[in-house]
Amino acid sequence: MHKFLAELGLELVWYKYLTSTGLRTSLPGAQFAKFAQEKLPKKPYMSLILQQYFGHKYQSNYALDDYVILAKK
Repeated sequence: MHKFLAELGLELVWYKYLTSTGLRTSLPGAQFAKFAQEKLPKKPYMSLILQQYFGHKYQSNYALDDYVILAKK
């Protein structure tokens, strides 16, 4: 996250991971991956950022968990 913000000329002030994990039923990892690939849209632009800055080795799908990031110049 720091590398990503630095390249944008921003400094991290605060971030929060938002999750709905406790509010939904869970699926085993492989079952959720299959669900995501079949039912959730791909993130063509965010996938490139996640691969470049966060080392992801796969194309991501939209999910219910995310980050809120506050940064300053």
